[in-house]
Amino acid sequence: MRLIKKNMDDAAATEAMRGGAIGALKYCTVAAFVGGVLTAVSPRFAAIRPPQKGWLMVAAFLGGFGNGSDTTFTNFERRDREMQIRIAEQNRHDILYGSAEEHRDQAAAAAASLSSPAAAASTTTPTPAPASA
Repeated sequence: MRLIKKNMDDAAATEAMRGGAIGALKYCTVAAFVGGVLTAVSPRFAAIRPPQKGWLMVAAFLGGFGNGSDTTFTNFERRDREMQIRIAEQNRHDILYGSAEEHRDQAAAAAASLSSPAAAASTTTPTPAPASA
């Protein structure tokens, strides 16, 4: 499902890379902790040479980066799709019931007609003429 437009490519790539880095950090942290516990507890794991343990860390890094970037990119697409749906529903509502701007214009026109000079003259009390001496 590809919903990202051309002008959003850079933002989507930035989000995916950030999510991938966070995912890789999480997976490598867990892998280092589990590796430390297994080295302390299991003699078979302690016998594995460090280069092979390094490859296990690389595998954890790649898995975490892939999972994190995919999850973040999917969430980015979902937010974009929700925004598109919200805009379409708002446009549909405006067509059926009128937009908020139209309602404000109608209210302003109604207020202006109530405060017109003819209406103001009929509601004010006449002032008495000055007494002549």
